[in-house]
Amino acid sequence: MSNKEFWTPQLESKLQAWHKMQQWAGDGKPAPCITIAREFGCQAYPLAEKLVERFNARTAGNPWIVLDRQIFNEVARLSGYSVDQIEKSQDTPQSLKSIFSMFLDGCMAEETEIFSCMRSALRGFAERGNCVIVGRGAVCAAQDLKNCIHVRLVAAEQFRVQKIMDYHKMSENEARKFIELHKKQRDDFIARFTREDLTDAKLYHLVINNGRMGIDKIASLIEEYLIRYTS
Repeated sequence: MSNKEFWTPQLESKLQAWHKMQQWAGDGKPAPCITIAREFGCQAYPLAEKLVERFNARTAGNPWIVLDRQIFNEVARLSGYSVDQIEKSQDTPQSLKSIFSMFLDGCMAEETEIFSCMRSALRGFAERGNCVIVGRGAVCAAQDLKNCIHVRLVAAEQFRVQKIMDYHKMSENEARKFIELHKKQRDDFIARFTREDLTDAKLYHLVINNGRMGIDKIASLIEEYLIRYTS
């Protein structure tokens, strides 16, 4: 086989990508971070895991990780509250918080402290890089950080319903109720935590229709964006 036949555009692209990733690992600049926001039912966690798998195959040095539980552990360390308290604060509807605050003066102060610590934790992880952060309002907490790429997944309702049906072994009616419940909880949390509209496309580098593109292709697209359009 000749060198010409061996040296394909695909191979050259892979080598260039590997070289760029090594530069990030060794030039002292903040490593990249990716935040993923999504409409409930989109495949954010499978995408995050696929991205980490691809990046770790390319990069020497500190491994990439998907951040979820680690965020709550860090917030607990910073704030002094337990992980259970933090999760309940995230999931408690604002209407119930308001009722609590009528009887417990410290309730809203507690939430404010937890949210402050959560922002600090999110920014800390994002600034260090080599991580994919799913949800938690990370797109807003890290909006101004130059090393971050912000991605939003969207999809038609039926696609998202079907994914929930498949993953949780639910009927269609159960899946729709499940989505509505969790969407309301998340919307309420985001409204209190960020006071931003996460459907605003201007917050993101990429808005991708998960219903029209599978996880492997989305991961490849994000990786290509990272290599070509960031420094």
